[in-house]
Amino acid sequence: MKQTSNNNRHLGNRRAFTIVELMVTISIIGLLIGLLLPGLGMVRATARATKSQSNLRQWGIGVIAWSGMNEERLPWEGLKEPNDMGTNLAQPSYWANAIPPMVGQRTYKEISEQAFSEQRNVEMSGDAESVFLDPAAKPASEEPWGFGAPGANGVRQQFYFNYVPNSQLNNTMLRDGNLSDFSPNNTMRLATIGFSDKTVLMLELRANPNELPSTDPHFGRDLKRHRTDWKRFAARHFKGGHMMFADGHVGWMLNEEATTNSQGSRDTSYASGDWNTPKVIWDPLGPATDE
Repeated sequence: MKQTSNNNRHLGNRRAFTIVELMVTISIIGLLIGLLLPGLGMVRATARATKSQSNLRQWGIGVIAWSGMNEERLPWEGLKEPNDMGTNLAQPSYWANAIPPMVGQRTYKEISEQAFSEQRNVEMSGDAESVFLDPAAKPASEEPWGFGAPGANGVRQQFYFNYVPNSQLNNTMLRDGNLSDFSPNNTMRLATIGFSDKTVLMLELRANPNELPSTDPHFGRDLKRHRTDWKRFAARHFKGGHMMFADGHVGWMLNEEATTNSQGSRDTSYASGDWNTPKVIWDPLGPATDE
């Protein structure tokens, strides 16, 4: 009996947490969560960047494979304006049609026409298994870019890209040869690119104006494009983006660095500015200018 009484006395000496102790414990847990969340965010951001790099590598594989089957020519970049997309998609050599089958993906003509026939939007989510879409991209609009006449339910034919060709690549070649950019045959040959490890073939297109601060000289650019250069280069991956070069490798570059010319200026009206630099080449046959 004496034994039981002592046990009860010991149990009675055990006390509950005080309010102060509970508050301290909760504060510590909150602090740990606060320290953990940024780390998780960084892990997710790194995973998205890795996926985007993988997509661009697929483009590199496809470009080189298609070029090898077509006398070393690069696929056609297409006419510039969004309303010309119908003309672009009609061409088998248009980049968005030519390259995807090389890596087991559908042509964009098939993607766009199927969505139009079903009167729905083309896919814009980077969660889709598509080499056209970056998982980190946040579209500025829920509506893809339309062209042509609307269908039965009012949906036009559409397109939406996060990866696009370098629009400066053929500039000097076309100008010096007095060639039209309308012809799918007027494209660069890989063999004519001297610095293939620095010459940009494809790059990430900015998906949202807010990837840049409002004070940036390129903040207000129209992002409805299927080809571009440094002026619409992405800034969503750690304030920069990825590029695929003529030798097939993929690299990351800070947006501010990619948009600074060889004279050290980011001024879009810089007289005789050349955006070809020791690190990145936009036009391999002449100066890259902000036209």
